[in-house]
Amino acid sequence: MPGNSREQKWKDFDQKAVFEDFKNSLLSVESLNFVLEFDSASAKGVLDLGIDGLKHTLSSTREGISRWINIWAPEKQKDLLRTIAAHYAFSPRLLGLMCSDPLKPAPAPAVVPLRSMHDMFHIRRDTPRKSLQDDGVDLEGHIELTGSPSLNQGVLDLNHYRIVNDVWHFFSVDWGHNYMCAGYNSLHNTRMPSPEEAVKSRKGQNKPAGKRVWTWLLLCNDGTVISIHENPFPHRTGPLTAKQFGLLSLIRRNLLNVLKQLSKANDTARSQNLIMTLPIRSGLQPLKDHSGNVSKLSPADATSLLFYYLFDDWYTSYSLVAKREHRYMEQLEYLRRSMFKVADLEHIDRLHHIGRQLAVLKRIYQSYDLIIARILERQKPFEKALAQAPDAAAGANALIRALHHDSTNASPPNMNEVSIGVPLSTAAIVRFERLKDRIRLYALSEIQECLDEKEALVLLVRNLRPN
Repeated sequence: MPGNSREQKWKDFDQKAVFEDFKNSLLSVESLNFVLEFDSASAKGVLDLGIDGLKHTLSSTREGISRWINIWAPEKQKDLLRTIAAHYAFSPRLLGLMCSDPLKPAPAPAVVPLRSMHDMFHIRRDTPRKSLQDDGVDLEGHIELTGSPSLNQGVLDLNHYRIVNDVWHFFSVDWGHNYMCAGYNSLHNTRMPSPEEAVKSRKGQNKPAGKRVWTWLLLCNDGTVISIHENPFPHRTGPLTAKQFGLLSLIRRNLLNVLKQLSKANDTARSQNLIMTLPIRSGLQPLKDHSGNVSKLSPADATSLLFYYLFDDWYTSYSLVAKREHRYMEQLEYLRRSMFKVADLEHIDRLHHIGRQLAVLKRIYQSYDLIIARILERQKPFEKALAQAPDAAAGANALIRALHHDSTNASPPNMNEVSIGVPLSTAAIVRFERLKDRIRLYALSEIQECLDEKEALVLLVRNLRPN
């Protein structure tokens, strides 16, 4: 974990050189964490903050300033996580999950040589044949997936990363008096194979191609957002290979885009790519109404929007809809053409595995839909309390600003029933509702269309085969 010897000083994040340092840190597997604090006027940040520096940062008072704490490789920074957990009163279970050790690499299957010519011609037929999948081994990452203990072990190993590696649609939504937490898997595709390659490949056949990475995302009641990311290469030795670096860049591309939105050093880049511009930090390219008045974001807006845009990975969602990465419809079209040449049972086997992959992908997006539903459902008591507040007419975010940036206001009016969780700003709530619609209309409907096409092709190959 980072110590004070290598701890950096806080620097002006609006300076081009400082932003480039953060960008290089984000693309380095050696980096451990960074902390940013920003408002409409200024932004500052620090790389690899140690425990003493973090304690000082968490205890410092700030008015109208949003904070982002980002942590990579949490297994190397358990003391740092304990410091954060103590400050925000995380539950022991949540802290334990965050501090889970990564899975150990699965041992290579032992090769037992035949001892005699008799053994060669008299193999026991009552011994079932086993494959890597039977042993619970991830064919892509060589990660041991099995959680079944031996009979004499007596205790089931429920390591957090073992669970999320087995169940890709696993998710967690948790609340405390000082925080709201969401945990989920993200799938990052590293290569766009042709339909022929994708169909013929037997590798990872029952799960979608790509790298699964777990993320914890927390919104705290003092205007702090915390993101904690699973180490994609926990057992790496030596520098990254070119393939690993490309994968790391892919995994952190949404993180990099969010980072770009928080520095004035990227004003030119934002103006050239408006579709990727995220309105998180007030004052950067402000919007004007028909009267020429500038629309500014409140500190509560900035914190809530930062939480939202870290959750909404636009790149991954768009690539699925645009068929640029998970090109299942193209694979199905390739199989359809092949069936009209020669229809055989092998096509059904391939369709079966495509259906398995689509089912896993569908459940992943359904887990996102459920996370959003849980988050929005928890906002209803806050909305009710806001409607009953005497100053409700002052603005929809009045209560949220008080909660996010006034730690002394321990018992605001009408807040007895909303003592658990953290309220989102109206701007973030609207975006979460829109994201839920996009997931259902684009991602889930696209996947369901492929599943329907798969079933139609199964019937087709049966009808085309000669009796």
